[in-house]
Amino acid sequence: MHLDAHGLTQEKIKSSGPTTAEPQLHAQKNERESIRQKLALGSFFDDGPGIYTSCSKSGKPSLSSRLQSGMNLQICFVNDSGSDKDSDADDSKTETSLDTPLSPMSKQSSSYSDRDTTEEESESLDDMDFLTRQRKLQAEAKMALAMAKPMAKMQVEVEKQNRKKSPVADLLPHMPHISECLMKRSLKPTDLRDMTIGQLQVIVNDLHSQIESLNEELVQLLLIRDELHTEQDAMLVDIEDLTR
Repeated sequence: MHLDAHGLTQEKIKSSGPTTAEPQLHAQKNERESIRQKLALGSFFDDGPGIYTSCSKSGKPSLSSRLQSGMNLQICFVNDSGSDKDSDADDSKTETSLDTPLSPMSKQSSSYSDRDTTEEESESLDDMDFLTRQRKLQAEAKMALAMAKPMAKMQVEVEKQNRKKSPVADLLPHMPHISECLMKRSLKPTDLRDMTIGQLQVIVNDLHSQIESLNEELVQLLLIRDELHTEQDAMLVDIEDLTR
């Protein structure tokens, strides 16, 4: 006749009496509870079996289990602190890696600032050169205007001295004042009365030649005057542009 385990245990309890049945039931409950804990916490059984299995009959963990749990907590704390140090080191590395590519930018910005300062210095030098050039041109213009009138008078005197003498002086050597009068265009009627027709004809021809030469000289001087007026207008325009 076959009986199950539960029936055998019940018969054993009945045969043993009321005094021994209660401790056995309590031990069975503890074993079942420990089995349930092992099944429920199977994933943590490999890491710390002593924490969950080393329980005394009273349900409190033993000294070895408590020491083991304390060591496990210390190991966890050490691992956490090490991971924090590693994370700090990684952060410092990332910060240095982020700072490293910024160094060319800082160099570029410094080069831009140096370029700006050089451009400002060149602009200031250009302004100084412009002002010095303006002052120099103004001084030269004032000096030229002041020297224009005396230079013109000197030029007229030189031209008078270089002018050729009239041939009348050679034809009328006994009348030297006639040549001077012809040069000054101031002949008197008394001088003409004393002359012959031939002498008067020489004087007339000389006057015609002088008129032609003077006309040619006048044309050349007018052309020179036009050129000088053009240069003067250009200089006045330049001076006006510089004074703005």
